[in-house]
Amino acid sequence: MTRADEVSLAGTKDLDDAAYRVVARKVYELTGMDLNQYKANQMKRLLDSVLRRHDMDSYGTLLRRLREDPEMLRDFKGRMSINVSEFFRDPVRFEYLDSHIVPELLSRNSRLAAWSAGSSIGCEAYSVAMILAKHGVLDRSRVLGTDIDEEVILRARAATYWESELRNVPRGMRDRCFSPADSLPESAYPLPWRRATDGTRESLYRVDESIRRSVSFRMEDLFRSDFEGDFDLIICRNVTIYFTEEAKRGLYRRLCEALKPGGYLFVGGTEIIFNADSLGLENAAAFFYRRKPESG
Repeated sequence: MTRADEVSLAGTKDLDDAAYRVVARKVYELTGMDLNQYKANQMKRLLDSVLRRHDMDSYGTLLRRLREDPEMLRDFKGRMSINVSEFFRDPVRFEYLDSHIVPELLSRNSRLAAWSAGSSIGCEAYSVAMILAKHGVLDRSRVLGTDIDEEVILRARAATYWESELRNVPRGMRDRCFSPADSLPESAYPLPWRRATDGTRESLYRVDESIRRSVSFRMEDLFRSDFEGDFDLIICRNVTIYFTEEAKRGLYRRLCEALKPGGYLFVGGTEIIFNADSLGLENAAAFFYRRKPESG
């Protein structure tokens, strides 16, 4: 990385298109994150929030800090990858997954493969695993979670969560699938203690080992990786909302190709796929798309 770009951006706090292209190129060199796949206005707002959070005077300073300070680089990657997750986010849709989609898939195959793409800290992948356990097929199925951010993958593997993150977990499932935890495992990246609404320290819970052993996590960039195939279910929710239309279309096409014929893609509440038919998908229910059967 050249110092000239840092100098050219010294004093720059408002990004015009030319300055944004420089920052985007340098972010890619430092982190592997391709900001050009995202809506520029959204990325500019996130970049601005990083400057304000760290009280930096310019984007030149940001580039220098990213190059020199590993802690700053780690914080930056976490903020730019927009990691938000909780168990059974949008409970009505997960209930539909439990009551309609999974039974249909099991009518054709007793061994299911599911992938949570952009899994963040793992809540979504474990939610799917809990549903498969409820149907009695988790021990012969597999659940994969992937994310571009190494820090959230460490947290996902630690499988330890704050009580507030469990708020949507059905009571019986919570009793079966979680146990109290005294602390985050050493393998998890450090997090400050949270405080409950009454000012006390919030409790921690760990996913039961019977669930954990069927779920694996790894780093993966949805724009740069070759996907596995033959998934019965792919969950990619609240991941593409900041992508450009071209990036969305390319990703959905590749996700469709990673599904078995008749397999399902589960997307977020604001991610309607208007061109589903041309991508090889058909609308099965609200926010669920089915890969069309192969002709012939």
